[in-house]
Amino acid sequence: MTLLSYFMFTVDILKPKKGKGRLEFNPYVPKTLTQKGYAKYKLMMSVANKQYETLIRHLQREKKLWEDPDFPPNDSSIGIPEMRGKLEWKRPREINPKAEFFVGGASRFDIEQGSVGDCWLLAVVSSISSYPQLFDHVVPKEQTLQDQQTYVGVFRVRFWRFGQWVEVLVDDRLPVYRGTTRLAFMHSADDSEFWSALLEKAYAKINGCYNNLSGGTQSEAMEDLTGGVCETIQLDPKNRPKDLLQMMLLYEKRCCLMGCSIDSQVIEAKMENGLIAGHAYSVTGVRWVTYQGRKQYLVRCRNPWGGNYEWKGDWADRSPLWNQVSAQEKKSLDLEFRDDGEFWMSFEDFITFFTRLEVCHLGLESLEQGQDFRGKRRLEESIFAGQWEKNVNAGGCINNRTSFWTNPQFRITITDPDPGDQDNLSTAIIGLMQRDVRRKSGADFLTIGFMLYEVDANQQTLLTQAQLLTKRAAGKSTFVNTREVAKCFRLPVGSYVVIPSTFEPNQEAHFIVRVLTEVAVKDRELDDDNTNQDVPDNEDADIEMKFDQLCNKKTNAINAVQLKELLNGSTLQDMPGFQGFNKEMCRSMVASVDHNLTGLVEKPEFMDLWQRAKAYKMIFLKFDVDQSGFFKANEFREALKASGYNVSNKLFNALVHRYEDPDTELMRFEDFMLCCVRLKNVFETVAAQPKTQDGAPMFNEEDYLRCSVYI
Repeated sequence: MTLLSYFMFTVDILKPKKGKGRLEFNPYVPKTLTQKGYAKYKLMMSVANKQYETLIRHLQREKKLWEDPDFPPNDSSIGIPEMRGKLEWKRPREINPKAEFFVGGASRFDIEQGSVGDCWLLAVVSSISSYPQLFDHVVPKEQTLQDQQTYVGVFRVRFWRFGQWVEVLVDDRLPVYRGTTRLAFMHSADDSEFWSALLEKAYAKINGCYNNLSGGTQSEAMEDLTGGVCETIQLDPKNRPKDLLQMMLLYEKRCCLMGCSIDSQVIEAKMENGLIAGHAYSVTGVRWVTYQGRKQYLVRCRNPWGGNYEWKGDWADRSPLWNQVSAQEKKSLDLEFRDDGEFWMSFEDFITFFTRLEVCHLGLESLEQGQDFRGKRRLEESIFAGQWEKNVNAGGCINNRTSFWTNPQFRITITDPDPGDQDNLSTAIIGLMQRDVRRKSGADFLTIGFMLYEVDANQQTLLTQAQLLTKRAAGKSTFVNTREVAKCFRLPVGSYVVIPSTFEPNQEAHFIVRVLTEVAVKDRELDDDNTNQDVPDNEDADIEMKFDQLCNKKTNAINAVQLKELLNGSTLQDMPGFQGFNKEMCRSMVASVDHNLTGLVEKPEFMDLWQRAKAYKMIFLKFDVDQSGFFKANEFREALKASGYNVSNKLFNALVHRYEDPDTELMRFEDFMLCCVRLKNVFETVAAQPKTQDGAPMFNEEDYLRCSVYI
């Protein structure tokens, strides 16, 4: 084995483990899709409700209106340079003395767009307002502006964010044009209704500012307001599915929301046919009528602007073609000709003029057990959480033949076809979402996608590089730099492996994979067994035999003195300038693997330590560029990164002063290994502690003293 290949093998060994007594769960695992997770989700919502009620009672006692400290009424919350100094903030009663939260309930015809380009959000809010079981979860309906004796100016809205529902609180101060009572952004058609303006404010808060709502996609808003999985379908002839009409008819019968748009370099550009390019529309129906003795398929769309911003072509409002449709069929379509932004058009015109269709499939995250969607049952859902880590499992796309197989792999087993499916196939909507950091950090999304492979039902371990070089994919997504990429597949009964990846290797991110099906599937993450096949057996066998000779025959364990004898007599002594480990160093090594605080090391723990020791040796040799047998500070930092430890400048400075020789300012191998061993212990100890609400570890005096002395 070459030095380089062995070095790559060491990366997984060196990754800080989360074993017994340490952190044993992924903090990014979504909360709602298991029994325990669902209970935790309900508990989180209960806690959020208690916090809301506590804030209300406090403000009522103080007789104050709330002022949200996290989203102040200033230009930073607006974020639009052109509007600086042109706005002021007012509460609903200052805007309209007759202000109400709802006027006659929520309706898709309530909402009008303001001065920020979030028609995509407007279209989705319009859609979900028609479905109480979706809308009431996002906007709790008990909120009111009416009772001025108890009113304190606090409102709450819920959004689905990377696997969990979160509750966002906002005060009721809204931006209006200076010197007027005209709302600057989203508002209701009735100037006394304020639910839509407050919902938009909460969405602006969770995204950083109002300006960050400009230029998004319907799929983002659909997911954030429903928890569904969204797929984007390109409607140009080259990329349009051949069975698109059948797909849309099927989606009409399922728990789905649909939206469409026309791609354009110019936002909201009006076209001669009445459509608006660079603008979001809702798709509210797919039906057919009898026209001239044949079926004519129609698509109903809605412009969230309302009014007369409608399609002017065939099958538009008051089109003469409607005169040839029976009164019964027109009644079944609820056909009305109003200037409300809603219109019908032929399927042929729909795919000719619109360029993108976005479909949101609703699963367990969207509806409670037993809830339906206007008689349509929600889909079953499986979910996996993971992360790509550099030099570990961030293998890049299939173009990277030697590393693609290292990506996380997830197996799903489809046991039954869709009920009533004539082809005995099952529909599977697979979505890959990366954690959204772009809006608050300014970072771009990574380019992500996934591959799908059919496998044997007994596949338990990772598909190997050799297998993937010869195996033909059962399906694949596109690779795009968006928050989520999703695709709908029609699959035979069987087992499949989903391999999510970034396009380029060694790009790091947290992700979730969601699979929606009509019939529940069996799922599991694939991984290799913890074996050591790549390490020379004779070296391990020799050290294991020496362990058996030295260990206490009753406890089958060794102490620090015996560990010192083992390591100093091993192949580690071949290192340039090796002087041996002293007893204090070996005590720290014992502490790094001694989870039950006995002061002893059992054989499995020792073998884990031994693998780490060999890995540290290979890393030291790799980064000791001048082969001097010592590290300089710059070599030390690179070696720490390769060992899995990214440290701040302040911490690195402390490590240098702690472990380098003060006279030569160099570091020996023994010091480097001791540093890594102690870092491992410290990181795992901190990770194992209970956390505050913002994720900070909590230590009492006893915990701190115990952790400090045994390291």
